[in-house]
Amino acid sequence: MSEKPKELWSHCNECNQETKHDSVHQANRQRSFAIDGCYVDVGSVWDVLQCRGCGEIALRRIDWCSEDDPRDGPGPTTYFPPRVSRRKPAWASRYDLPWEYLSLLEETYTALHSDSRRLAMMGARALIDAVIRRNAGEQPNFAQGLNALSEKYLISEQDRGIIEAAIEAGSASAHRGHDPSPEDVNVVIDIVERLIHTEILAKQALKLKESTPPRPKRTAQKKS
Repeated sequence: MSEKPKELWSHCNECNQETKHDSVHQANRQRSFAIDGCYVDVGSVWDVLQCRGCGEIALRRIDWCSEDDPRDGPGPTTYFPPRVSRRKPAWASRYDLPWEYLSLLEETYTALHSDSRRLAMMGARALIDAVIRRNAGEQPNFAQGLNALSEKYLISEQDRGIIEAAIEAGSASAHRGHDPSPEDVNVVIDIVERLIHTEILAKQALKLKESTPPRPKRTAQKKS
C-alpha cells in the first residue's frame, strides 16, 4: 500500500493564496566539508508540491547546515517557479502596451516574486522615468519632467507629491542601500501602476471620443 502524501500549507500561484498541498515526492542531497579539521554537513531537501485545490505543481528546496541552530527554524527556502507575491494587473499584459513598459514591468515583477525589493524599487524608478520620456521627451531634471506631465493633465498636484515620494524611495534603494519593507514596495508599485494606467486610459478615452458619433442637433419646433 502506497504511503499517503504529506500534507502542508504553501502559497499557490494559481489560487493566489495559501492552500493545502501534497508533497508528492521528496529527494535529499547531502555533502560534507572538512573545515579546520572538523566536518560540516550541508544539504538540501527537495519537495514536489501539488495544490489540492487547482493541482498546480511547484518545486520547493530547503537548504540546511549541520551548524544551524534548530531554534532558528528551517533554512533558506526557494520555490521554482518563484511564488507570485503580487499579480500584474490585466492591462499590464496588453499587446499594444509600449515595449519599454512591458519589459520594465516584467523585470520589476520578477524582482518582486524573488523578494528582491531593492531591484523592484529601482525598476519602479525606471518606469516613472520612462513615462516622463514617452509623454514629455527628455527633460533636464526630474522636477521639470513632472511639470511637463502636469501640463498634459496626466498628473495632479496631489499625484506629484505621491510620485516624488516613490522616486525618492527608488533613489534611496539604488544609491544609499536602503532596504524597503514589503509594504513600502507595494505602495510604490501602486503609484507606478496608477501612473501608467492613467496614460493608457487617457489615450483610450481620446479614441473613444473620436469614434463616438456626435449628438444630433435639436431642430427648432414650430409654434402652432
